[in-house]
Amino acid sequence: MTFSVSSNYLDISVGMLLFSRPELRLSKKVKFLKGSDSFRVYEVGLDGTQARPLERVEEEFTCSESGILKYVMCKEDMPTPDAARVVSKTLSVDVSYAGIKDSEGFTCQFITIKCRSNKRLKKFYEFSDGKLTLYFHSFTNSMLRRGFLEGNYFEIILEDLSEADLEVLRELRNTYDKTAFLNYYGYQRFGVRRPITHLVGKALLEGNFEEAVDLIIGTPYPTESQRVIEARKSYDEGNLREALRLFPRKFSIERSLIKGLLRGLSAREVLKLISEWLARMYVEAYQSYLFNLALSKLTIQLGSIDALTRKCDVIPLPRPHVSLSDECTRESIKAVEEELKSINTESEFFKYLSKSSREVVFTLQNFTYEVINDKTLLKFFLRPSTYATVFLRELIDPSSASF
Repeated sequence: MTFSVSSNYLDISVGMLLFSRPELRLSKKVKFLKGSDSFRVYEVGLDGTQARPLERVEEEFTCSESGILKYVMCKEDMPTPDAARVVSKTLSVDVSYAGIKDSEGFTCQFITIKCRSNKRLKKFYEFSDGKLTLYFHSFTNSMLRRGFLEGNYFEIILEDLSEADLEVLRELRNTYDKTAFLNYYGYQRFGVRRPITHLVGKALLEGNFEEAVDLIIGTPYPTESQRVIEARKSYDEGNLREALRLFPRKFSIERSLIKGLLRGLSAREVLKLISEWLARMYVEAYQSYLFNLALSKLTIQLGSIDALTRKCDVIPLPRPHVSLSDECTRESIKAVEEELKSINTESEFFKYLSKSSREVVFTLQNFTYEVINDKTLLKFFLRPSTYATVFLRELIDPSSASF
């Protein structure tokens, strides 16, 4: 199985150095603009049920003591944690979910709500001008936890496919269960518009707190709005008050850190203002980058994806002091050993590095497509922690698509 090398800046910056299946590349005319109409995700629960919008029932009911309610939460262009916070704050309830969904596009997932005795709730809610909706699904016995899902079902629209492009999809439909792709962490893990989360994580692990703060607040990217670019430039120039004025209120992390700096706190002290969840996300993003880089280098070293899958089923998420008990582990850690040397094992953030392993390849399940006028609708299922955008970058050149 032949791979090809990516020259795309975003790919290289997040360690995705290779394309698994160059034979699947569609023509340059094909368009994919990620949005709520073109990118839809439906979580699949452990019982095989898909989270999809339900009937809008305008009813209320009273919670029983220690009752746990299961809702379908659908959102447009909103991160899962933000949506969950809106629900929790507005309804004054505890909310849990099984997985993080894309912040762009239309996504539906199951959430559980812990209800207080005699509290009245509705079977349907609408928040954020209709971009966030809740549909009552059922009563349940336990709160959802991370990983309590079977996977995700995707419906994705591509435009302007030629007959030759459709022939590529026909061939894939016949072979999808045997077509392996490198199991990279996708762009969302690092930030599509501003891929710096892994760089922040690296700075935290190395103890470079000033650099971490500078990356979070400064370092503008051309993909951002002009106002945000000016805010980040003001920070980089040392004008904290002007940066604070320019940052929109939804940039709560940047604003919180600036306020701390204005109070005279050090970089290390202001970093304590961010949540543990966010600090963990930064560190895990860096570890995800190291995995991508190790997977790329190991595949190049072995010469093909076939050779990789014959030799390795999984490799560890890179971290210092991994037990080098097998050849796959040894070679994958060796591929990123220079990066690992810079990690301060005494860092307060070191505890956020995962000790788990990850499969080296993934395959699509239930892949099909249908042509609707000049658009083509792709449908497929992926297991948890597998990224649809990693598959899509095989079809469409990342430099000409909106992921």
